[in-house]
Amino acid sequence: MSVWVRKSVMAAVAVAAVCASGSVFAVKPPAETEGESSDVAAQREAYYALRRMNPYDSNFDSAKARLQAYNQFQQVLLARSTGIVLPGPVHTESWQSIGPAPITLGQTPTNATATSRSPVSGRVSSLAIDPIDNAVYAGGAQGGVWRTRNNGASWTPLTDFLGSLAVGTIVVAPGTHPLNQATLYLGTGEGNFSGDSYGGVGIYKSTDSGHTWQGPYGQAQFGNRSVATIAVDSANANHVLAGSTSGIFGVGGVLGPTLPVRGIYISNDGGATWAISASLSAHARISKIVQDPVVPTIWWAGVSLIAPASGGGLLKSIDNGATWSAVDGVATGLPAIVGANGVSGIARTWLSVSSGGASSVIYLGVSVVTSPGKGGRLYVSTDSGATWTNKPAADGYCQGQCWYDMPVYSPPETTTTVFTGGAGSSGALPSSFMRSTDSGGTFVDKMVGIDGNSALHADFHAITSWPGQPTHIWVGNDGGVFHSDDNGDHWISANTTLQLTQFEGCDLHPTDPSQAYGGTQDNGTDSFLGSTAWTHSDDGDGGFALIDQGTPTNVTHTYFNQSNYLIGAAVALNGPASGPADYLYFSGDYVPGGQNNGINPADNVLFYAPMALDRGVHDTLYFGTDHLYIAPSFFANTVAATNTSIVYTALNGGGGFAPPVPPSTFPGAISAIETIANVVPGSPANTILVGTSNGRVWRSTNAGTSFTETDMTPLVIAQYVSSIVVNPRNPNNVFQSRAGFTGAMPAHNVRVSNDGGATWTDASNGLPDIPVNSLAFDPVFSNQIWAGTDIGMYLSADGGATWIPYNQGVPNVAIFSVKANGHTGNVLTCTHGRGAFLLKLDTIFIDGFDGN
Repeated sequence: MSVWVRKSVMAAVAVAAVCASGSVFAVKPPAETEGESSDVAAQREAYYALRRMNPYDSNFDSAKARLQAYNQFQQVLLARSTGIVLPGPVHTESWQSIGPAPITLGQTPTNATATSRSPVSGRVSSLAIDPIDNAVYAGGAQGGVWRTRNNGASWTPLTDFLGSLAVGTIVVAPGTHPLNQATLYLGTGEGNFSGDSYGGVGIYKSTDSGHTWQGPYGQAQFGNRSVATIAVDSANANHVLAGSTSGIFGVGGVLGPTLPVRGIYISNDGGATWAISASLSAHARISKIVQDPVVPTIWWAGVSLIAPASGGGLLKSIDNGATWSAVDGVATGLPAIVGANGVSGIARTWLSVSSGGASSVIYLGVSVVTSPGKGGRLYVSTDSGATWTNKPAADGYCQGQCWYDMPVYSPPETTTTVFTGGAGSSGALPSSFMRSTDSGGTFVDKMVGIDGNSALHADFHAITSWPGQPTHIWVGNDGGVFHSDDNGDHWISANTTLQLTQFEGCDLHPTDPSQAYGGTQDNGTDSFLGSTAWTHSDDGDGGFALIDQGTPTNVTHTYFNQSNYLIGAAVALNGPASGPADYLYFSGDYVPGGQNNGINPADNVLFYAPMALDRGVHDTLYFGTDHLYIAPSFFANTVAATNTSIVYTALNGGGGFAPPVPPSTFPGAISAIETIANVVPGSPANTILVGTSNGRVWRSTNAGTSFTETDMTPLVIAQYVSSIVVNPRNPNNVFQSRAGFTGAMPAHNVRVSNDGGATWTDASNGLPDIPVNSLAFDPVFSNQIWAGTDIGMYLSADGGATWIPYNQGVPNVAIFSVKANGHTGNVLTCTHGRGAFLLKLDTIFIDGFDGN
């Protein structure tokens, strides 16, 4: 979740930006703001919520809807495999995984002593180690479970086609087992409280080291939630405890009343059935459950912020998990359980428990509601939880992001060593990753290896050690998996074949089939240059990413966008091969730098603002807030940017596009932009189409002078317009996709126009009630169109009349962007959690198919 933007000193930038003529040319924002302010985090949350809206005023269960959609997907595939003839594609090709695995020279610190960046992949939410099989298991935020048996040199995905790839926890049952017969528990639903922390479908179990899986179990107890922690009784393998917390199915959205109660659940039959502990208050968010290593009938649980006056913080059971009581903070030295206003004073907790001989040693990470505790505090007990001592040296260890990343870990063999992980920077304390060898008395920064040749990514979610080897440390963070053989003094990136990148948008090179370009969550903007090892192109959050289809050495992308702070796009002129140093200019509005290129800084704007290049004049850029802006000669002006600003001009007479849709009182923002190429060569489009986050579609036929609203889905909710695409062979044939759940069939998640966007009808027959995020026309067959959904890929072989699944190598994961290219015959799909996949078609249809 760290926000990384370009390096420079603002005072120097402000001076340097004013040239002799007095014009302000495009500059770049400052480099590394590791950690995310609350307003930036809130805007990110709002963005994902809009993309996954559901009928919030009903009993609609989006978890059930998604599982039904997944089952429908699988049933159709099964019917096709058994010979039942269904409407289907002529294509027989399979999608090829193209990475990133890894992203080279990734977004890891270059300050402090680091001299080289480390390879990265994507967000890892959980780690588990099985020394018998010599296996490490990693759980991706939306990438499923992966296994390595060679210390991270290579990885194998194990759960690509389960009902959910969002991992809350992965656990190896304790005790001995034959080779390849470890018992694993997979809790689905990511529990990190981010806007794109997908909810789950329950718990899966494997008894053969992840080769096969049974479940999901506990759908009624865990559906649409996150199972963030599972603990197996060391004395009774059938006795299993699980803790659930918030999980939002399909990210964001308003949670309906059908959600199961959060809390501690118990199974006495190895996970087949589950019942909640009756002693808990309703809706307790459980972040961690651990069994006491000294007295195994004692269990500990960390509780996050829960209902007013109902307690929180640390829970203890002395009867094997049957009943629980809150540990009294006032009496023991912990923060008060309940604040003066009657609300739980503890927002989130994290536990690590080891044996100290006669007593257990417990480390407790705490985020309290009031400052300065929001940045994280560390407490330790050496007498089995009777008394606690605060360790001030760790104060602020999760830097205000404890809701997202705050793990604490002490290797069981060395109870005086403790590690903390969170947000923040490197080179100063508190840092993102710290180590103490004196029980938390003092800490040192361990983000960067002592030789300066290795570094960790920020935002930590998992820390563990190899059993019996307390200095062999493994960590999972927003950049993937890393491990150290010397207690964190040196780091090894274990991301070589780990494909977990969360894309936001991507694009294809117009003529070179081995080049692509995409923006990612917390791993910058990156480039495919023919190898599964992608190159890191630019820092920051990456959003929309575009390649100039006329001059592919021109590329542009967005970072995050925030009103009255940062709105606009970065530019480079070395194509996808551009590196961070090549992005010399930021074009847009950057309030701290005093830069305004014509965009109103007060505009309502999406966290990832859409932009598009004109289909006819590729050097003309359109950029969307709640207004539509045009920047002619966008790249040409970049070349001359030492004297000339890139200037954006508002279209539609300066009018907005996203007034509230009653009964809502909240305005929207532009979410999709498309143009129909002008028949006059060299002239920008006359027909421009825009879609908004609150379900509106607008059309101009006079080059943007004025717009007319042409479509708003007639349903109970105003679905987010996620993409608009024009048929390259027939400009009157236009499709739009809608993201969100409607609770109705048809879901109206794909709509079609045959008069250039003037009127629209439903075209979603065969699609389940699931968010559709992106569309692309097939580059080979003229009547076919691809749809990227929250559960994988669909294809229509009859112009949108019907749809069928076409995964063939693409996992059950949210697809955020689909692009097709008629010159190379490629279709690119970029997922939010499993990287990118390429379909290389056998026949190339060039005539009438212009680019992607």
